[in-house]
Amino acid sequence: MAHSQMGVWIDHREAVLVGVSEKGISTRFFQSGVEEHIDEKRGSRSATPYGPQGVFAEDKADRRDQQILNQFYSEVASGISNAESLYIFGPAEAKKEFAKYLESHQNNSKLKVEIEAADKMTETQIIETVKKHFKYRPSLF
Repeated sequence: MAHSQMGVWIDHREAVLVGVSEKGISTRFFQSGVEEHIDEKRGSRSATPYGPQGVFAEDKADRRDQQILNQFYSEVASGISNAESLYIFGPAEAKKEFAKYLESHQNNSKLKVEIEAADKMTETQIIETVKKHFKYRPSLF
């Protein structure tokens, strides 16, 4: 997307990238592939008392999830390479993690980033939020 103003609604499972320009609005969707509950306990328990228990190494799962998230953030970041202003919003910690990822991986020192908490939204709500944030007015010509 070649837009100077962009908004990203992001959580650990998905991201919606919205570009705003005089020519109009464009959207792009990303899926992370991370399990629905990153922090859930992993493992299994036997149906019989004192039976065997399956244990899943938490640190291994955490490293795997972090690798998946880094790839996800990389894919989302590739869509904002030409942006001058970026509005990142969404629930939980993903928005802050993505902003930190951008700080350490982007070469665009002119990028102005704003972060705001937001609930789960529909695609239409996300687009309207980005339009409102950037005070979008479509060109008549």
